[in-house]
Amino acid sequence: MTITEIIKNKKITFSIEIFPNIAGQDISKVINLAEQLKVLSPDFVSVTYGAGGSTREKTIATADKIQNCLHIPTVAHLTCISATKDSIYKILDELKSKGINNIMALRGDIPKDDSEPFKDFRYAVDLVKFIKKSCNFCVGIAGYPEKHPESETVEKDLDYLKQKID
Repeated sequence: MTITEIIKNKKITFSIEIFPNIAGQDISKVINLAEQLKVLSPDFVSVTYGAGGSTREKTIATADKIQNCLHIPTVAHLTCISATKDSIYKILDELKSKGINNIMALRGDIPKDDSEPFKDFRYAVDLVKFIKKSCNFCVGIAGYPEKHPESETVEKDLDYLKQKID
């Protein structure tokens, strides 16, 4: 089920955001926590994505377990910093193979040690366009009500937000 369908069919929705475990740990603790939170009847669970894709595998594995074992619709975060079209397409293919059809498309934070953070994508809008052209996913976006810290002006920030929405 897509998040759009959930929102259209309910007056109020309740979601939970989960952060995959730190590197070196398995995801069992996060899955156990999600199982305990299931009693709260969330409409969906959002699974974050570490800086530069550092938790990519855990994001996908966590989203897979929550959606396919706990039967809670899941939104997998996806960032495009340091990503190529090929690497994003592989992630989209993996998500689709697991039946995950909701994505939160984000640019992501630029890692401090990354001398070349922009490969095939510079902004989240580039990622959104690529996803919509490549696959049939329900895509969520983010906006900053107070202006993105890196944006020059509120007007430019609103223009990028509108592009993502469009």
